[in-house]
Amino acid sequence: MKRTKTIQLAAFRKSWNARHLTPVALVVTAAFLLAGCEKSDETVKLYQNADDCSAANPGESQQCTTAYNNALKEAERTAPKYATRQDCVAEFGEGQCQPAPSQASVAGDNQAQAQSGGSFWMPLMAGYMMGRMMGGSYAQQPLFSSKNPSSPAYGRYTDASGKSYGAATPGRTMTVPKTAMAPKPTTTSTITRGGFGESVAKQASMQRSSTSGTTRRTMGG
Repeated sequence: MKRTKTIQLAAFRKSWNARHLTPVALVVTAAFLLAGCEKSDETVKLYQNADDCSAANPGESQQCTTAYNNALKEAERTAPKYATRQDCVAEFGEGQCQPAPSQASVAGDNQAQAQSGGSFWMPLMAGYMMGRMMGGSYAQQPLFSSKNPSSPAYGRYTDASGKSYGAATPGRTMTVPKTAMAPKPTTTSTITRGGFGESVAKQASMQRSSTSGTTRRTMGG
C-alpha cells in the first residue's frame, strides 16, 4: 500500500511539471526572443542639415549641431572617392562634388599620388540620419544622394556602403537595423565612374531578394 502511494505521488509530480512548468518556460523564452527583436532596430530621423534638425527639435539644438558635425567628419572618412572630378560628377551630378580633405585621402595603391599633391574627389553630404541609442547617447550616419537621373542613387538617400534609405526627403522618421548606425570602414581606394551606382543597385537587389524570401516563408507557414 505504501509503495502504491509513492508511485502515485511521483506520477502526480511528473504530470504537474509537464502541465505547469513547460508553459512558464515557453513564456520566458518568448519574452527573451521578443526583447532581442526589439533591440535589433533603431528609430532615426533624416535631416538635411543641423538647422532642419534644430527646427524639428527646438530643445535639442546642440545635439543636432554635434550630430551634423560628426556626420560631416564621417562623410570625409567614408564617402566614395574618385580620382577625377569628372568621375565624381558623372556619378552624383554637377555641383555635387568637392575635393576630398587630405586627411581623408586614400592609401594603398594611391598613396604615392596623395603624397605628390594629387587630389581626390568625393560627393557632398546630402543629409544625415540621427537617432538616440539604447544608452541615451546620439548616433549619426552621413547620407549621400545623386542628381544624375541615370544613377541608381538618383533622388535617394544612401549611406557610404550604397544602402538606400528611400527618397531624399528630409524630416522623415524611419526604423533601421542597428547595423545601419554603425561606423562604416574608412575608404582606402578610389572607385571607377559608376561604381557607387553599381553598389546601390546591388544592395537594392539583395534587399528585394531578402524581402521576397521572407514573404514566401511567411505565406508557406
